[in-house]
Amino acid sequence: MSFTATLRGHAAAHAEKTALVDDRVRLTYAELGRLAERVAAGLAARGVRPGEVVSSVLPNRAEAAVLFHAAHRLGAVLNPIVPIYGAREIRFILRQAESAAVVVPGRFRGVDFPALVARVRPDVPSLRDVLVVDELEALPQADGPGGEGPDPNRVAVILYTSGTTAEPKGVLHSATTLTAECHATIGHHRLGADDVLVMPSPVSHISGLLYGILLPAVLGATSVLMEVWDPERFCALVERERGTFSAGATPFLQGVVDLPHLDRFDLRSLRLFPCGGADVPPALIRGAIRRLGVRSGRGYGSTEFPSITSSAGPDVPEAKRAETDGAVIPPGEIELRDAGGRAVATGREGEIWARGPELFLGYRDARLDAEAFDERRFFRTGDLGVLDADGYLTVTGRVKDIIVRGGEKFSAKEVEDLLFEHPKVRSVALVPMPDARLGERACAFVVPADERDPPTLPELVRFLEGLELSRRKLPERLELVDALPATASGKVQKHVLRERIAARLRREGRS
Repeated sequence: MSFTATLRGHAAAHAEKTALVDDRVRLTYAELGRLAERVAAGLAARGVRPGEVVSSVLPNRAEAAVLFHAAHRLGAVLNPIVPIYGAREIRFILRQAESAAVVVPGRFRGVDFPALVARVRPDVPSLRDVLVVDELEALPQADGPGGEGPDPNRVAVILYTSGTTAEPKGVLHSATTLTAECHATIGHHRLGADDVLVMPSPVSHISGLLYGILLPAVLGATSVLMEVWDPERFCALVERERGTFSAGATPFLQGVVDLPHLDRFDLRSLRLFPCGGADVPPALIRGAIRRLGVRSGRGYGSTEFPSITSSAGPDVPEAKRAETDGAVIPPGEIELRDAGGRAVATGREGEIWARGPELFLGYRDARLDAEAFDERRFFRTGDLGVLDADGYLTVTGRVKDIIVRGGEKFSAKEVEDLLFEHPKVRSVALVPMPDARLGERACAFVVPADERDPPTLPELVRFLEGLELSRRKLPERLELVDALPATASGKVQKHVLRERIAARLRREGRS
């Protein structure tokens, strides 16, 4: 079933129920359904045809949700782009997606998006139309049916990966794959029509799209969109709207748990806050359970396969919630394999391969598919993990997120998890730095908990030695930073840090 039929059903069954709330408007299901139909007809009147790509660079506003449902109804392919991207990334995406139209705000976070698109437009020959939308009324509208939605097995959405290691990859999803993801999540978390989902993650990212637009539409639930992240504003929205569910990367949950005046807000309605998309310290999950009184846990997935495992389901012991990334969400499957493709034993590290109905169709650049899938349609995640005897997965790092010191390999994540526990460390990323003798050494980029009293390298080394970490895994250089470079979903861009330390060593004449 398409999302068009689902939305139409909810609009008929409970027309006056609140479907969507943002910073400026509230829409009922009847209003959302009518707008989606009129905007679909409006896009068609502007020449957008079924199968063509409509890109959007919109914040978390009602316009983004209406545009999704309108493009879907028309049978067009929606390509949401995170607003933090600059001209280089947007040019690359529009060119590769062969966008026929792009929808942008006038200004957002100081960026003049019409001017930005004007700069890249000469390099995008497919682009026929640019729509500047700062309010619902600015979306194109016309009378007419607007379409019935696409073939559920054809491409409906192109999402671009975070690009932590290379150029972004265009990930192709259909209504079938996205609906399968919604139903798996609903079953795992036991969500229902009475839930109110408060969403800070960008709706142009897979997590925001799922939890902010698609899941509410499937459930007939209410979505509350946050345009700009602020933990106090989040708590106020939960209190005002009686929010029951949220999800997001580490910075979102960390921001709420660390609020010094959390007791000012009535958060009793909030019952679920799974966390994923970036490294999740065990202490954060324990803090969320205690300070917020919610069911929390870690989760593992990707743009290609949004929810592979979760430890945030019901009846999961706290140790599993905090220290593992959870069990496989049915009906998904995973296999852990060694470098030769053989299954590894329980408790041994291997590369994670995953398969399930929510798995993406393939990449926009089809040349990437050969390395992404095996002959049984298992997807090669590129991540390393360990399965315990109870079937819980712990992601231990990336296949390439390793440091090779003197021929010995070790995972950066293992060291990062330990450094997260140091009282002077707010966040940390460990990356390899080139070394003429050993090949690589470990460099720790650290955001201090208190900039007036930052940690020193000897302090961190003594701390790790006290935890009996092997000396070969100890960081050998410390770089103090105000913030770690991150994608919209909160993933640390380690390639930026690797390039930064390599350039610094070159200037110092040490590479």
